[in-house]
Amino acid sequence: MKQYADKIAFVTGASEGIGKEVAKGLVRAGAHVVAFSRSKEKLAAAMKEFESVRANPAQKISVEPLDVTQDKQVSETLERVMSQQGTPDYVINCAGYARPGYIQDLELDHFRKMMDLNYFGIVNVCKTVVPHLTKAGKGMIVNTSSMAGFIGLFGYTGYCGSKYAVVGFSEALRRELEPFNVKVAVLCPPNTRTPGLDEENKYKPAAVLKTEEKAKPVNPDQVANELLKCMTKNDFMIVPTFDGRMAYSLSRFAPGILGRFVKRPSAEV
Repeated sequence: MKQYADKIAFVTGASEGIGKEVAKGLVRAGAHVVAFSRSKEKLAAAMKEFESVRANPAQKISVEPLDVTQDKQVSETLERVMSQQGTPDYVINCAGYARPGYIQDLELDHFRKMMDLNYFGIVNVCKTVVPHLTKAGKGMIVNTSSMAGFIGLFGYTGYCGSKYAVVGFSEALRRELEPFNVKVAVLCPPNTRTPGLDEENKYKPAAVLKTEEKAKPVNPDQVANELLKCMTKNDFMIVPTFDGRMAYSLSRFAPGILGRFVKRPSAEV
């Protein structure tokens, strides 16, 4: 973790869940961290946690209200912060949400909102920071997708669509930025114990809940710790659990076998 000391890190979606734990891990490792989120109240609470784990008094730790779906706000806020703090060494996009449900039960607005936050939120951030990173000739971007970004799961058509988009965007961006020594990775966690998961569970069809009983959710600090370890390498796909890595391998090399484990077991009426 020494490589993070005195580096500048931007983390979106950092007021709770995985984003907050990633920001805490970076603070603990001695990085200068700027945490972004829509909620001023949650950011204020998170800031207290960040302060409690700071590595040294010279660290710069700050929070910034930001709605990543608003492209103009993203550009103005990030440009201002970069003018004050400098070009980030790490940009970690963690903002996102899921609204499960079968396609006939979801409104088109649900699909649009997930795409707007999960995908376009990342695009908006990258559009602003990439010119600065390429000019500096260094840096790393991590975009958060999901295991639902490489496995098509019943009950998650909208969510999978948005998260698959993140993987494709990130893979293309990685190849675009490689000549500039800017690294791009994608984080694909499983179900994680966060306030977002609690909200998500309210809308899951019965068959989805039953299927997910086989795989217990992990803690957000486990995901964050694994991410920070993997960021020291140049891996593209960061899947933080053994089961997840097995599922990723099956999705690539034996999708038929994987399909037996994730198929819809019944057709409820």
